[in-house]
Amino acid sequence: MDRDADVIISGAGPAGTIAAYHLQKSGISTLILEKSSFPRYKVCGAGLTHKILSIMPFDLSPVIHTTIYSFRFSSGCNDVFTRTSGLPLMYCTMRDELDAFLLDKAVGAGARVMTSEKVTELSQDAGGVLVKTINREYRSSFLIGADGASSRVARTFGLNTDIEWGMAWEAEVRSRPEMLDKYKDTVFLDWGTFPGGYAWIFPKKDHFSIGIGGPAQMARRMSEYYKDFVASCGIPVVETISNRSHPLPVRTKKAVFHSGRALVTGDAAGLTDALTGEGIFWALKSGIMAAEVIKERMDGKISDLALYSNRINTEIMPEMMEAKNICALFNAMPLRIHHWVRDNERVWRAFGKVLRGERSFNDVPSAFGKWQPLWKPVCSLASVIQRKKEKKYMKNA
Repeated sequence: MDRDADVIISGAGPAGTIAAYHLQKSGISTLILEKSSFPRYKVCGAGLTHKILSIMPFDLSPVIHTTIYSFRFSSGCNDVFTRTSGLPLMYCTMRDELDAFLLDKAVGAGARVMTSEKVTELSQDAGGVLVKTINREYRSSFLIGADGASSRVARTFGLNTDIEWGMAWEAEVRSRPEMLDKYKDTVFLDWGTFPGGYAWIFPKKDHFSIGIGGPAQMARRMSEYYKDFVASCGIPVVETISNRSHPLPVRTKKAVFHSGRALVTGDAAGLTDALTGEGIFWALKSGIMAAEVIKERMDGKISDLALYSNRINTEIMPEMMEAKNICALFNAMPLRIHHWVRDNERVWRAFGKVLRGERSFNDVPSAFGKWQPLWKPVCSLASVIQRKKEKKYMKNA
């Protein structure tokens, strides 16, 4: 059949655009179908870690707003302390700028893009993939689902199982110039206010991003939490630019991430960090993997896309599952961990190393030395305690 491209990519977020960039660099034609027009606002704290910078084939400094050296911690909006690193901990950007920048890179590499083209129907057979949109039909040999948490690709091909849902609620706000100057290198982080909940403030070039995250069932608590958190931080809100929420899909176990000629990446694959809610790194990493596996398939080195699922399950999911373990442990005793970060230099250094990508969540169990065999049983117990705390909280809320 006639094809519009070798690969159609549904969604122009980080996973889709980095996949398109690498495919085009390999001589594989790509067509990106994006339901929105660009640039478009995306709810996201948009913190960039060193891990992200390390896997990028080009410099992201044109879209970096601020460099973070300090974290201002609080627990339940109280017990405030600040920790500072001599090395950058992370960087902040805006998702509309980042996504537009990555899309420009993909287009510059030769990818075609159709915006305002919402996918409505998908099908595939031995010969290829058929993608229907609100405007027309497109055909390709392979399909990459990079279409976010509510992915039509994942739903159509049954790739959305074993996912737990979190929720993030975020506002972009303007404050007084002196506040931006004072906190231009500082992230605010509050935890322990309600089971599984956390809040953050990221400084941007001319405003702050303020967000609340946690289990989806806690969504009704987030508005009140936002007000309490902002008041406790002493940052006056002069203007609220935007205020939106979005789901956080967290894959809970190893799974299948491909079906025939289609595969899913990023949020569409449920690749969100259970502990931090971060998804940009995993979107980029899975997008690069998708491009690599499709190239191998088109070169005839492999007979199907099973290698993609295998790579996700061996290179990404162990980290995802360990993040979930640590999240359960933290939610079982948030104040204790808050005090460890405050009082223990080793814990603070470990926090910084994980943020900078020098260590991974998979390294955490080994830090317990001779007690490492107890790690999994303790995390399992913590999961039970976490669920009980959430049920008790919801009952009394």
